[in-house]
Amino acid sequence: MAQNDDKSEKAEKSKRTFTITVNNNAFQTNEDELTGAQIKQLAGIPPDYELFLIRGNNSDPIADTQVVHISNHMAFRAIPAGSFGVYATTTEAR
Repeated sequence: MAQNDDKSEKAEKSKRTFTITVNNNAFQTNEDELTGAQIKQLAGIPPDYELFLIRGNNSDPIADTQVVHISNHMAFRAIPAGSFGVYATTTEAR
């Protein structure tokens, strides 16, 4: 009986679709875990870009090999490497 429960749970999980956003564009996946590299690939982001998980006012860096547990409505930002904080610096100088 436990094997049937395991199979039905796995089948139910495989039917789930998660919607995440990367740079304000929505993408869907059936995976409940993705690496940073897989998220960039899903969104068509160049591999050399830096990826960040957006949580309120915080941006947490996500490494290419880091596994992220996916849930609906997660938001990510991908930017060219080395450009984090450039906007704040250039606007303060005005």
